[in-house]
Amino acid sequence: NHDQFLELLLRHQTDIKAFIGSILWDRHAREDVFQEVALILWRRFDEFDASKSFGAWARGIAANKVLHEIRQGKRQPSSFDPQAVESILNAFERIAKNSDERKDALLLCLERLPENSRKILAMKYEQSLRADEIGRQLQQGANAVHQTLSRLRTKLAECVQGRLATAGGET
Repeated sequence: NHDQFLELLLRHQTDIKAFIGSILWDRHAREDVFQEVALILWRRFDEFDASKSFGAWARGIAANKVLHEIRQGKRQPSSFDPQAVESILNAFERIAKNSDERKDALLLCLERLPENSRKILAMKYEQSLRADEIGRQLQQGANAVHQTLSRLRTKLAECVQGRLATAGGET
């Protein structure tokens, strides 16, 4: 439970901080509120429904904390009223949802590629190898590797766009 919480918090801390920072402009206030939110998340982690988004849950708690701080007049500057904070929270949720949908589509498209293509992509993006290093391992020239990577990126982009368009058409 402790490890799961830490993993989720670390994965989502940038988004939580960005949400808080979109409302509270003072760096120290942002850090203080983030630390308070992290403590609340830890204390209430047993209430978290693992079938839902940790990021959305955390941002909801952060929104409540920020609103409380604004109402108490503790955090300045912030000229946002509660409806504006709610709008910002909704915008973050839409972005997160779109990001998750795009990631899921990319994973499905990657699975459909031939193993050799996935291997080349892994060499480039997981192992961070340069084209000439990949070429040496595959006994190809660097230009051929560049062309292959370009074709694969185009193919993946088209596949992702198609999957997103299809998913959007179903809703």
